Amino acid sequence: MHRNFFSFQILFCALLTLAILVPAISITQQAQIEKLDSHSSTHGAVTWVNEAETLARKGEYGAALPLYEKAISALSPYPAQQQALRYRYGIVLNALGAKSRPDLYPLARAQFKSVLNYLDSGAELPHSAARVRSAMAHTYHRQAASEETITQRAHLLNTAYLLYKSAINGLSAQEEWHNLAITYFNIGQVCEWQGNLEEAIAWLEKAVQLDLQYKLPDLKEDADYLATLRQQVEPIGQNPETTL
Repeated sequence: MHRNFFSFQILFCALLTLAILVPAISITQQAQIEKLDSHSSTHGAVTWVNEAETLARKGEYGAALPLYEKAISALSPYPAQQQALRYRYGIVLNALGAKSRPDLYPLARAQFKSVLNYLDSGAELPHSAARVRSAMAHTYHRQAASEETITQRAHLLNTAYLLYKSAINGLSAQEEWHNLAITYFNIGQVCEWQGNLEEAIAWLEKAVQLDLQYKLPDLKEDADYLATLRQQVEPIGQNPETTL
C-alpha cells in the first residue's frame, strides 16, 4: 500500500512557500538593470513578476502563469535574470501540476531544462545545477502519481530516480543539507512506489540522519515515514494466543 500523499503534499507546499518568499529574480538589485530607462521592457518584466508573485501567493495560478510568460519573454536580453525566472516559473508549474494540472509537468520540465543548459554553459545562478536537477526529477515523480498507464508510470519513476541520484553529489558539495534531505526522502518514495521497500528504507535513513545532524524541520515527517516503511517490511508478529 502506497504511503498517503498528504504528508508529501505538506512537504512540497512548504518548499513552495519558501520559494515564493524568496524573490525569483533580483532584477531591481542588478546594477545594469538600475541604469535602464523606466519604460524599458525590463521594467515591464519587474511589474509582471510582482503581479505574478502576488497571484501565486493567493493560489491564483491561472492568472499568474501568463504574466510569468510575458516577463520571461521580456528578459530575453538578460539571460541570467531570464533563467532565474524560468526556475521560479518551473516551481510554480510543478506546484500547480501537483494540485490539479498534471498536464503542466512537461512545461515545468522545459523551464528546468533551459536553466540546466544555461548552467552547463558555465554560467552561474543562485540555484545550483543539482537543485535544478532535483526539481526536474520532482516533475517526473509527481506526474507518475497521476499516470494510469503502467509502462509510462514505470518510465516516469525510473527517470525521477536517476535524476534525483544525479543531484546528490552536487547538493552535498554545496552543503545544501535541507535540499539533500528532501531529495533522499523523494528517492525513498520513488523506491516505495516501485515496490522496492528495502532501498526506500535506506534512503529514508539517510534523510533522518541529516535531519538529526542539522536539526532540519522535516525530522518528524521523515521519521514517521521511515517507521511506516519498516512496518511494511517487518510487520508486528502475530499474537500466538489468537486465531486471527
